[in-house]
Amino acid sequence: MGIRCDSSLLSDLDYLFEVVKKEKGRIDILYARAGLAEFGFPIDRITEDHFYKNFNLNTKRTLFIVQKALGLMKNQGSIIMTGTAARQWSS
Repeated sequence: MGIRCDSSLLSDLDYLFEVVKKEKGRIDILYARAGLAEFGFPIDRITEDHFYKNFNLNTKRTLFIVQKALGLMKNQGSIIMTGTAARQWSS
């Protein structure tokens, strides 16, 4: 079963987990990941906006996915969180 969801929209996450609750009831294992890797971006040209774009995607979204799922987690269930850490800086 696929559910279309934009993890940047908390309302979409609410919808996602409403469907999961209706269809499955509980979550045994949650794998939460959101990430962006931009290769070849010179480190000396990183702006504050660029930093926040990456931080919000790689960290904030993953956290809110887990937060929205907590009420559905089975007792003794597992949560796995990963973010994007791969980076290739150009000089």
